[in-house]
Amino acid sequence: MATKAKAPAPARNELFEADELVALARHDIERGELDAALGKLKQAMSDTSPPAEAFAMGARLYAQLGLWERAKALFQQYLQAEPNAVNEAFQLGMVHFDSGQIDQALNIWESLLKNHPTHPPALFYRSLAKHQVGQTTEARHTLDVLIKSAAPDNLYFNRAKELLQTIEGQQAMPAASRTAATTEALRVAPKDAYKTEH
Repeated sequence: MATKAKAPAPARNELFEADELVALARHDIERGELDAALGKLKQAMSDTSPPAEAFAMGARLYAQLGLWERAKALFQQYLQAEPNAVNEAFQLGMVHFDSGQIDQALNIWESLLKNHPTHPPALFYRSLAKHQVGQTTEARHTLDVLIKSAAPDNLYFNRAKELLQTIEGQQAMPAASRTAATTEALRVAPKDAYKTEH
């Protein structure tokens, strides 16, 4: 009598639907288990009808890992599904900024600021980028807008004041010292741009 071969048990993640995988990945990220989160998100994104949130979460995770091209692709995919997503549009600009593509970042933030002229993270990073490329007057103007429009308890309010002080302090410095101070300003820039809330 022939024995019937057992069907292999489904892999653990195959037991979950895409939205469940996204929820579990969020939990993994909160616990710092990025590899587990990435596995779940990749599986959710390969679903026949993946939730758009999987692309946004995957993009943020790739950005945190410094995988800029993968992050850009996923942010763009998410923004095709959700073209009015302000936070993800800002974060796509951040990926360009962090990967050294300042002009592309500025273009994205300029577009975002047309519809959301007081978006604190976009204002802050626009001013930082403008300062980095030597457009100090525009950087200062953007910081003024941020300081006047943001609530004092906003994350970027104090950072804007600090950057403005750095810029003003550099006015009297020789060019070589300004470059060192700009590098320092970039070094201490906040590293939380890929969080979901600002």
